[in-house]
Amino acid sequence: MKLLQVLLALFACTFLPLYAADLSDLSYTTTGGKVTITACNTAATGELVILNTIEGNPVTSIGTFAFKDCSSLTSITIPDGVNSVGLGVFHDCSSLTTITIPDSVTIIGDWAFYNCTNLTSITIPDGVKSIGLGVFHDCTSLTKITIPDSVTSIGAQAFGDCSSLTNITIPDGVTSMGLGVFGGCISLTNITIPNGVTSIGDWAFYNCTNLASITIPDGVTSIGLGVFHDCASLTNITIPDGVISIGDYTFDNCSSLTGITIPDSVTSIGDWAFYNCTNLTNITIPDSVTSLGLGLFHDCTSLTSITIPDGVTSIENDAFFQCSSLTSITIPDSVTSIGERAFYNCTKLTNITIPDSVTSIGLGVFHDCTNLTSITIPDGVTSIENDAFFQCSSLTSITIPDSVTSIGERAFGYCTSLTSIIFQGAAPTVGINAFSDVADGAEAIVTIEVKASFGVSGEKWNNLTVRSSAASPQLLEVQLAQMTAERDAAIAERDAALAERDALPTQASYDTAITERDARFTEDQIHAMSADSTIGMNDEGNVEMKINFFESADLVTFAPFTVTPESVSVVDGNIWLEFTSKDAAFFRFSLR
Repeated sequence: MKLLQVLLALFACTFLPLYAADLSDLSYTTTGGKVTITACNTAATGELVILNTIEGNPVTSIGTFAFKDCSSLTSITIPDGVNSVGLGVFHDCSSLTTITIPDSVTIIGDWAFYNCTNLTSITIPDGVKSIGLGVFHDCTSLTKITIPDSVTSIGAQAFGDCSSLTNITIPDGVTSMGLGVFGGCISLTNITIPNGVTSIGDWAFYNCTNLASITIPDGVTSIGLGVFHDCASLTNITIPDGVISIGDYTFDNCSSLTGITIPDSVTSIGDWAFYNCTNLTNITIPDSVTSLGLGLFHDCTSLTSITIPDGVTSIENDAFFQCSSLTSITIPDSVTSIGERAFYNCTKLTNITIPDSVTSIGLGVFHDCTNLTSITIPDGVTSIENDAFFQCSSLTSITIPDSVTSIGERAFGYCTSLTSIIFQGAAPTVGINAFSDVADGAEAIVTIEVKASFGVSGEKWNNLTVRSSAASPQLLEVQLAQMTAERDAAIAERDAALAERDALPTQASYDTAITERDARFTEDQIHAMSADSTIGMNDEGNVEMKINFFESADLVTFAPFTVTPESVSVVDGNIWLEFTSKDAAFFRFSLR
């Protein structure tokens, strides 16, 4: 009976070209002698074979959404001669397990196989140049696919949520990969991106939870938004030197990532880029980066230390939020702003130096830094915002510079070990509960000059007991430390001057040199080196003197030179000559 049905289908009227379990009809149009399949009865079941010709005209294309919602079809054969498969043509064919696409097909439309949840494998013909938008999206049983070398681009979400796809080979000719191209491919373990690819679209590997390794080719210059978001098995990755930007959420929730090298070419790292990378222990930020974005290392609970390069000017909100293993961090002088909750719940951070360039300490910046024992607030800070040091329970004292004019609500609330706050200036404006639940008897230590702005010494000011500098050993200690530092600097300057003086020749060193000189020659040697001197009347009737000396650079060879006396005089019957030698020393001796 089945054979008879097949034969009837082949020779029946042209309005019955379909062989399926119930011999449902196809709809089609004929233009210019070419047939396009436009629709199929959604009740069709089983296998479907599309004939090569209808009414003697070749079938050349399958139109938009032609088989949409044919959810009972299990197999489809597209005949030779068809060159295009339209938009959403097999959309929601949820029972389709196999499909044969002939080599004549060069175009496969967007969303062509969307939600074909039972399709297990497919071969794309060699003539196809691009895989369009969402072509295999939600093909949750697809385990294998062959992409031909002719393909140069893979569109957005092309393989999105293909949750059974374990591996795929992308041909070398591909140069671009669209938005979310492999997003949700939770069984994909590895993938090689060809060298020709220069751009990887946003969310390209979103939620590829089993992706353990990937190589980014050298030609890529930017890594887009959320590219590796939720890649929980990714342990390490190398970013090539050509990359200049890393987008927002790029490695968000890569909870197995332990280390990453960011090349010097990178100039910007997006917000939340490493959010919840809970195993990330170290990272080097290149000098070219100027800003640490929102939530950049939020919840990186294994990060122990980090160096912020000198070029960074801002640390944005939540940048190191809950980096609970961070023990130290150096903030460079280039930083001018630290955002809200930047170091919130960094429970192992013991000390930190804020550079003088910072003018404001934002909301909750050090909230719950329970091991923070000391911090220096620079002179340029004018405001300390709400909850800035809330529950810093190990903080025992802090100095508020005279530049601070306002302290926000709960700024030092629950700093239960805080016993003294040294104010170097007048009383600032203070928010509600700014010093609530500090240590019993905690003091506001103020200078005599501004005491009046805090009230009477010994009385309460915002839950602190006011103590002026006259009764304040703590403030005196600070002042003494400053004076000691100034004294030590003066002593160091003096010692440097003395050292310079001591380096000059002394009488002792001069005498030593003379002794060494005299020991170097005998009297006969000295006579041998002497030149005859003459004195007498010249033709003009004047006294003329000739005196020769010798000089030597190596004390072996000697050369004569002549000097002219500055003056001639007679003292006690002796002629005295005075002159300046060539080395500027002044000599006086007599001729007897």
